[in-house]
Amino acid sequence: MKMICILCDQSFSLSKMQEKKVKKHPHKIQICPTCYERITKQVVERQQKKETSVTSEDSLLKQEDLTYLND
Repeated sequence: MKMICILCDQSFSLSKMQEKKVKKHPHKIQICPTCYERITKQVVERQQKKETSVTSEDSLLKQEDLTYLND
């Protein structure tokens, strides 16, 4: 079965398992493997940035708490 990616309009073929899923749930959106990898990479990078920003903020807060306690 051939599908067309909604993001890049590239046609791609599905595996047997994916074909069954599409037949059962035709309302689901399908994207090509290239777009899927690109989006996955962006999500992972965003999550890592979020984790590092949260840990850096936590360390700053801990340092502020320590200075407050010392005063």
